[in-house]
Amino acid sequence: MRSNTKTIKKQRLVRWIRPLGWIIAPGLLTGALVGLKLGWEELKASEFFQIKSIEVIGAKKVGKEEILFLSHIKPGMGIFDFDLGEVVKSIEEHPWVKKAMVSRQLPEQVIIAVEEEEPIAIMILDEPYYLNSELKLFKKVVPKDELDYPVFTGLGLKEMSGNDEQSLELLKEGLLLWSLLEKSKLFPKGQISEVNLSPELGISLNLEMGPVIILGENGMEAKFYKLEQIRKELGERFFWLREIDLSKLGRVVARFYQSEQGLGETPVNIGAD
Repeated sequence: MRSNTKTIKKQRLVRWIRPLGWIIAPGLLTGALVGLKLGWEELKASEFFQIKSIEVIGAKKVGKEEILFLSHIKPGMGIFDFDLGEVVKSIEEHPWVKKAMVSRQLPEQVIIAVEEEEPIAIMILDEPYYLNSELKLFKKVVPKDELDYPVFTGLGLKEMSGNDEQSLELLKEGLLLWSLLEKSKLFPKGQISEVNLSPELGISLNLEMGPVIILGENGMEAKFYKLEQIRKELGERFFWLREIDLSKLGRVVARFYQSEQGLGETPVNIGAD
């Protein structure tokens, strides 16, 4: 009988304890999580997670001080006291910064990696602008900036900002022409004044000394090869020319200065395919 009574009491206790367990266990777990969270918040605010060093990688055209100013991150701040996305967005507002990456190196270091824009040309619109490899204008050129880039003229800000197809094709042809000029021994870069891109007339090459060279559109490699042939054939007389028109390879026309005879200029057919 005693054993039966003990068994009955045990069963009753189990019935009471099980529901209490379901009530008490979550309460204990929640309390533990709250405690952990409070402890973590306190730890994050401690000196252990204070920023002691900020490393800036890849900044050459942009000074480290400018990057740090834009990031709003300073030594002594908590390493969790800033939003990574907001810092990246702020740094990428600088015209020379193409892309930025920011990472926390716990417990005390922040690394900022910067990829800078690389100009491929200067576009003279209402003002001079740098052009990148994606054919996008990204920064106005100021006197302290480097100027040793090919110079393109003739297009407007409207054509460049509106992704006008004809203008983009002209620009691509102009860049192809420049790549040919860079390899040429007959036309050193120092002799080139500008490459003019005209939606009406196509591409023209202006030299520091010498004729205006009209190349038109398309077939740039064949036209440039012809231009080099003419340069070789004429020798120093090439610089007496006022203009060479290679827009139609079948009939290349040169106009000479003839001021001694008071004739102004005379069209001369100097080559045919």
